[in-house]
Amino acid sequence: MTEVPDAAVRRDLLHPAIARHAEKGPWPDAAGLIGRGLFRDALRSYCATMLQPHAAGWPADKFFGQKLRYLVCFVLIGLDARWRRGAGEAPTLSTLQRVAPASGRQVAALITAMKLGGYVVASPLPEDRRALRLSPTMALLAEIGRSPLAFLAASERLEPASQTMTARLGSDAVFAGDWLGTSYDAFLEEDIYFGPFANIVRLTGQDCGFPVLSAVLGAHYAALADVPAPALLSYGSLAERFRVSRQHVGNILGDAELNGCFSVDRGGQRVSIAPDFLWEFESWAAGQMAHYRRLAERVLAQAGASGPAARAAAGATPPGGL
Repeated sequence: MTEVPDAAVRRDLLHPAIARHAEKGPWPDAAGLIGRGLFRDALRSYCATMLQPHAAGWPADKFFGQKLRYLVCFVLIGLDARWRRGAGEAPTLSTLQRVAPASGRQVAALITAMKLGGYVVASPLPEDRRALRLSPTMALLAEIGRSPLAFLAASERLEPASQTMTARLGSDAVFAGDWLGTSYDAFLEEDIYFGPFANIVRLTGQDCGFPVLSAVLGAHYAALADVPAPALLSYGSLAERFRVSRQHVGNILGDAELNGCFSVDRGGQRVSIAPDFLWEFESWAAGQMAHYRRLAERVLAQAGASGPAARAAAGATPPGGL
């Protein structure tokens, strides 16, 4: 990736929330991205992508734009990827209930809803037809991969790849599942990607918290570039876009202001971002770009080395794939 600054410079570029991990994993590369002249324009593009309408009729922003539901889906994708390569338990409901960061009842209700929505398919396991394998469809991979793919595309704006990785990962269920599954493995090893960023974690705990954050920061970066904002920020406009109540939008924005992150006036005309929160968000975003870029390069290189026959033998394409 980009040229990596020395350790002292990295500590100055990265937010203190991640300072003790600055020499690990993606963070040296992340610091290099922050120093790029077009970094904030890449983030403007990221926010605009996150605000694009979803293909499905589901209220996907509300459903997947909340931390607990997102993480349960992320765990399912990780379990499925491990099982397909023969490295873990089958992704059954009982396995997911045991390891996901939610109660057993919450997991069961979530899986029921996702089966109805076409995001998960249950099929008998070959070795025990009484047990049902839960397979993420391409629709689920696209929703959970929405932010990672947008971050990967942002990294490719800063440093183009020899071949576009975003398109390949966004259209192939096995590649996408392996890519996100590799991220799950890294997350299990040590969460240096999400947990340290307290304000990001708190905002994503609310229904549509992250989509609202994307709209607010998208307006901020659009103003810096002197281009139209990707979304109107009035309570009514945000409520209509994300299919939630005006009161809920007000609660999200009020919580952000109370915690010193940002403020938006009721008409959505004025946005003020606290410098420390912007630094936190940009450090986290740079880490996401570097993390998913590294994993994409690894997964696609492994696929190229093994060839189509080895890919086919490693595991079937999840239902809903190409």
